[in-house]
Amino acid sequence: MADVVDVAIDAGQTRMRLALSRNGQVGRSAEAPGMTYRTGVRPSAAVLAAIAEPWTAVAAADQIGTVCLGLTSVLGSDAEYAALAADLLDRLGAQRVLIAGDVVTAHAGAFGLGPGIVLAAGTGAIALGLDRDGVRRQVDGWGYLCGDAGGGFWIGRRGLDVALRGHDGRIEPTPLTELAGKHFGDLADLAESLYPAPDAVARIAEFAPAVLELAGTDPYADRIIAEAAEELAATVAAAGTDLPVSWTGRLLRNDTLRRRFADELALRRPGVRLREPLGDGLDGAANLAAATDLGIHSGLVRVTLR
Repeated sequence: MADVVDVAIDAGQTRMRLALSRNGQVGRSAEAPGMTYRTGVRPSAAVLAAIAEPWTAVAAADQIGTVCLGLTSVLGSDAEYAALAADLLDRLGAQRVLIAGDVVTAHAGAFGLGPGIVLAAGTGAIALGLDRDGVRRQVDGWGYLCGDAGGGFWIGRRGLDVALRGHDGRIEPTPLTELAGKHFGDLADLAESLYPAPDAVARIAEFAPAVLELAGTDPYADRIIAEAAEELAATVAAAGTDLPVSWTGRLLRNDTLRRRFADELALRRPGVRLREPLGDGLDGAANLAAATDLGIHSGLVRVTLR
């Protein structure tokens, strides 16, 4: 008889990660570019298309128990979520599908299903606080048009603004101008190449690491990093008190930003308990898939059974 395994999925804007898991432990995994939403394509179909490549890479003969998907975007309607769950049940041969926001799976990874406040800082930025009673407080996560202050797009967009000012002569060119040219190509052609691109948000967010790399060497980059740290700290401080704080997402792997964020948070929440995450969003999806009781996360997860 084939073993029963779960499938954990971390569906980000920049990359899609998928892994087989057993008892909450992530095993074989693969990743692909993140989701691209196009006019005329149903959001659920865009998610399935992004999952196809990593699923092909890890698929095995095992029977699939639960699929847990941490989703960075909202699908727009209950019908879309139902359609996605039904397709996942069918295509992956699963018995149960859990769909939650990626900040929920990030929380379940950072705290191992326990209480706390997690800051998820990748392309976007959002904080989720959950106490032992399941009382929740979600802050920011409003998307690149309206919020996500201090996130990857936010940083990349500000870095690109400085680069373009240096390119067209409004300020003296800075190292950001040179790095933007390497990242985006000829800046004179940027509008024509970037605006029509379906992955424009991800491409701008991917410029954030270049901005972070210039910490201490470029005053413009320093200012952007300082403001990002302030924004992220303000987001976390609004998510609750008397709870431990952790983080997930590629942005805070940068030592400079993480230290400045910690310093800013300490000013707003003296005595805050800031601790390393136990795992990331993929680990959190695996934890939730293995759980027989979703506990404090239960009100934040859509459950569909075969």
